[in-house]
Amino acid sequence: MGHDPMAVYLFDWLRHAVATNEGKVLYLLALICMAMIVDFIVGSLAAWRNPNIKFTSQRGIDGILRKLASILVLVVCIPVSALIPAEAGVIALIVLYLGYLVMELASIVENLDNLGVPVAPLRAFIENVKDVAHNDDNNEGKDEK
Repeated sequence: MGHDPMAVYLFDWLRHAVATNEGKVLYLLALICMAMIVDFIVGSLAAWRNPNIKFTSQRGIDGILRKLASILVLVVCIPVSALIPAEAGVIALIVLYLGYLVMELASIVENLDNLGVPVAPLRAFIENVKDVAHNDDNNEGKDEK
């Protein structure tokens, strides 16, 4: 029983892709784009199945345009981050992208819930991530006495 060479290659490629902070930024942007696509598809299915929601092409187009506008803003933040000294701009961009990714994932979970998919473990995970982030924000700078 050996390792699948394709799987090893994939994980090596992913490790190489996130080896630098700049690589992490692009990787996170790709993850956000993938999450947006999944969110749009799952949200459209949830709306289509819900008799209380009028499923129209105009609402779908509006959703796509909102997603494209969000991507445009996130991409514009890349050159803006270069104006911030040292690595602080790239780190701020990573934090922004992680936050946006968590919001997209929460939206996917909400849409899956609307479809009737059991999402309790996913909700618990997202709440734990929010709690950790909230506690880190509250404890910032308190290490020095």
